[in-house]
Amino acid sequence: MGYDLEWVDLPEPAAAARDRFEACLVRCVHVPHCASSYFELAAPFQFHLNVMGMAACREGMRRTAMTYEAEYRPFPAWPFADTEDWLSAAQDRRDEYDRAERAASAQTVAGMVGIPEFKLMSNGPWIVGAQEIGQALERYATAPAVLRSELEADELWRDWLAWLRETSGHGGFIVG
Repeated sequence: MGYDLEWVDLPEPAAAARDRFEACLVRCVHVPHCASSYFELAAPFQFHLNVMGMAACREGMRRTAMTYEAEYRPFPAWPFADTEDWLSAAQDRRDEYDRAERAASAQTVAGMVGIPEFKLMSNGPWIVGAQEIGQALERYATAPAVLRSELEADELWRDWLAWLRETSGHGGFIVG
């Protein structure tokens, strides 16, 4: 298992390529396949971690109070009988489900500060919003200097911090 992270707010033309890819995900008949264009255009706005890399990042975030433990609310039940039902469903019915899934992906816990750890423990789909990232970075800035120095000796941690700072200005990131 790996973690594929991507800006929430992609610049054009990557945003249009993602929209087209998501619309064609089940049965793309385009040549070249919509995935090819999307992955090529979105690559500069992505960050990939393996399981061990994400575990190291979560541990550093835990040590600096950038995350919090919580239980997530379940995602909406799939209201379609199968892929054919999804494909033949009215667009407003599919849009309603997509909105509910997006809301579940972006959930936070009222009164908590930082990023809920559950968003960094599976490949989602989760949305880590700019506000969550901002709170996490504020927490990091107040962590003891000796701890920050210890963490920043690791290249992966420095790359992770750069990713967080970068994505905070682009709507956050999607965990997939």
